[in-house]
This record gives sequence, C-alpha cells and structure tokens, in this order.
Amino acid sequence: KAKRKRASAPQLAVLNRVFSQTYFPSTELRIDLGKQLNMSPRTVQIWFQNKRQALRTRGKLSDKCEYFQENDHHHH
Repeated sequence: KAKRKRASAPQLAVLNRVFSQTYFPSTELRIDLGKQLNMSPRTVQIWFQNKRQALRTRGKLSDKCEYFQENDHHHH
C-alpha cells in the first residue's frame, strides 16, 4: 500500500495558483479542485492546511490571515 501520494507537478501547479489567490478555499472550490485534479476534497483541504502551516513556520503568512476561519460558517 502506498502511503500518502505526493501531488504531481501539474496538480501542484494548479494548487499553488489557487493558493496564491486564496489561502482558504471554500468547500465548493475544494470539491471542484478535487474533481479537476482527481484528488479527494479532503486531500485538497489537507494540502492547503499544510501549505498555510509551512508559510506560518517561515513567518510568511501575515497576521491578518490568522483571523479567517478554516470553515466558512454560512451553509448553502
């Protein structure tokens, strides 16, 4: 059994592009990305969490971003 697969270069290109636009993709966006990239929305969510954590660790994520919540509270 493979452990966790690394995202491929094309997947990373898309994920990084979206990440440059928003650190907190909506549920719909994660689902769309998952379909587009053949990943689960959960995997997409974890990727974004890890990416934000990496930025925080390097001190690159500005303080104001911390005030956003991971989950949007308005339900559709």
